[in-house]
Amino acid sequence: MSSYRVFKHPEKGIEAVKSGFAWLAPFNPIWPLFRGLWIIFITYIFVILFLASIDFQIYGLDVIDIPNANNLQWIFLIVQFVIFASPGFKGNEWTAKNLQKKDYIFDCSIEAKNINEALMLATKSSIQVED
Repeated sequence: MSSYRVFKHPEKGIEAVKSGFAWLAPFNPIWPLFRGLWIIFITYIFVILFLASIDFQIYGLDVIDIPNANNLQWIFLIVQFVIFASPGFKGNEWTAKNLQKKDYIFDCSIEAKNINEALMLATKSSIQVED
């Protein structure tokens, strides 16, 4: 079971955002587009292109020679790893903040197997509260 944060909008309805690590985000650079995070997507693409240009300047078409890498190359490799992994750690938080910017209001946290079950449970709880 995973924890989901449920947000409500008076006109647009209910949205749920998983808490914790966003597993698809680090492996899919267009993941922010599916969440409506345009500025993060554009920034992420520019950062990737910038890092790729530095890699090309350092290694050409080769890859890092890990056994013979110097300290600067190790630091750069670690920085790249952190940048590529950051959407996984921050992606769901970015999504929640984006919903709040769109006037969604945090309603509750729900334990569910998947997002569809979280939305169903949130809908049931809001119907029971209204009765």
